[in-house]
Amino acid sequence: MLNLLEDCLERKGNAVGTFLGVTTPAIMEAIASSGLDFVVIDTEHGPYGTESMNDLISTASLLGISPLVRIADLTHGEMQHALDNGADGVIIPCLREVDEFRKAVDLGKFPPLGNRGFIKGRGSRFGAEDWASGNLDEYLENSDRKALILPQCETAEALDHIEEIVNIEGIDGIFIGPFDLSISLGIPGQFGDQRFLDALERIYEACRAAGKMCLIFANTPEDGRRYLREGYDAVAVGTDFQIFSGAMAETVRKARR
Repeated sequence: MLNLLEDCLERKGNAVGTFLGVTTPAIMEAIASSGLDFVVIDTEHGPYGTESMNDLISTASLLGISPLVRIADLTHGEMQHALDNGADGVIIPCLREVDEFRKAVDLGKFPPLGNRGFIKGRGSRFGAEDWASGNLDEYLENSDRKALILPQCETAEALDHIEEIVNIEGIDGIFIGPFDLSISLGIPGQFGDQRFLDALERIYEACRAAGKMCLIFANTPEDGRRYLREGYDAVAVGTDFQIFSGAMAETVRKARR
């Protein structure tokens, strides 16, 4: 299997991950035995340079955890750095116009779908991976299959065009950002509001109709369990900082009790 996330979905039916903000590969080693299926290396909000991102991608891949990268901006450089270094997928935030979603495909896929720049980089072990060792046409096709384009739906504008967006060839799925989506809808954090629930259902149904993945952020494990029960393909539960600080607070509480 070219892509660890797709392999997980095929074997387990769904996937559980989290967002990373810590830059050291040791964190990946520490959580490797947790059963985590994927991580989102968050270069939008996290303190990552290309080298630290690369180290985390490499460590995750070696440990069998699917590395996704949320890039900071929809640019050639951001996309190339993530994909050339072996990200299983790229999550693109803050998109509003349909053309921005088309641009994501243009930057992230090779011709004829897009115009990604060619190199046999670290993500293919510089061409030594079995899937990368064939002719150039095979390499381009396999690279497109490995590199998932997963733009976020987290704006009212994107929601308005979600049916058109999910049918763009080359978009592999949608990652829902509940907080920013609720803010964009004018109901910040009101996740029980019917307008928000209707928005989630619309995105989910659009993905299902188009045969695309639907992923979502979950603020708590309970939310994550509910989303999986509702049929979402993958949930990213919390952030490493959130989980660590909560666990440490609980440790201190128990020690002092």
